[in-house]
Amino acid sequence: MPLFELHRILQAYAGRTVLTIDAWQVPEGKIVGLCGPNGSGKSTLLRLLGFVERPVRGTIHYQGRPAEPYADAVRGRVVLLPQASYMLRRTVYKNVAYGLRIGRVRCDIRQRVGESLGLVGLDPDAFAQRPWFALSGGEARRVALAARLVLRPRVLLLDEPTASVDSASAQMIQAAALHAHRQWGTCLIVTSHDHHWLQDTCDETVHLFQGRILGRGDFTLVFGPWQPGENRRLAAPLGRDQWLTLDPPPAGAAESDIAALDARHLTLHALTDPLPPGTAVVEGTITALALGKTSGQISVSLTVGATPFTAYLPPEMAATGHFTPGNKARLAYSPDAVRWV
Repeated sequence: MPLFELHRILQAYAGRTVLTIDAWQVPEGKIVGLCGPNGSGKSTLLRLLGFVERPVRGTIHYQGRPAEPYADAVRGRVVLLPQASYMLRRTVYKNVAYGLRIGRVRCDIRQRVGESLGLVGLDPDAFAQRPWFALSGGEARRVALAARLVLRPRVLLLDEPTASVDSASAQMIQAAALHAHRQWGTCLIVTSHDHHWLQDTCDETVHLFQGRILGRGDFTLVFGPWQPGENRRLAAPLGRDQWLTLDPPPAGAAESDIAALDARHLTLHALTDPLPPGTAVVEGTITALALGKTSGQISVSLTVGATPFTAYLPPEMAATGHFTPGNKARLAYSPDAVRWV
């Protein structure tokens, strides 16, 4: 049975639609990453999954049953860490213990608070009695996470958990979330612009754009402007005499349509390698590599002009030494393998 099932979801604010999902499921006990540009609906989706707001239309099933905001079935079991670290005007200890107290937990509160602070790298002896205003941004973020971990939730929703914190705090936050997954089987659903962390830790990633699920995996979005190219194709400049040429969108679509290129349909090649027949090519610089947690493939970030692309590389090709950060490589694609959005 899926942990979450979404059916015909629509969410709107002030009459403006911000999220539309016909159907989507989240498996039990998985780590799911949500990626996409700002304004794509990631935070809205997390708020709906966290049952802190109700959609305008549609139903969300949790463990096979419809669930409503703040219902007993989800209270304390599904928790959300929003981007802003809201703190109660009290000590660190009382902030972390608050969820236990409103949940009427009476046993082992001090021990559980101490363990949760330790998970996020904060010494309970040094931090428990510290007031909320005496915390740095990274410390406040970790205290906010400890206040969720103390509940030992079944689902932990993390909205840009490492944004705007120092690298030490980011590592502690990541380690604590993964501990919850390993120790308690907590399902993690994470939004992040840290593409490589998502690749390293997630069982699957879901790409959102303009309030809709674009697909699973990685996509490169190219916004144009589009110009007439050869063989009735459209072309977009990528800089330094580099052009992306694609088959046009359906008849009647506007020139400003956005092209989405699926990383699974792109192939990487060394500068001297022969190219597959029928493909077009652009040349760029490799900026980063990350090993996919479940696929075993290597995710390669390649920048062409000012446009970052993502493609997958089989591990045996990585062993050639051609595909390392700083090296040039060619990206081959079929001009008709594009989704216009």
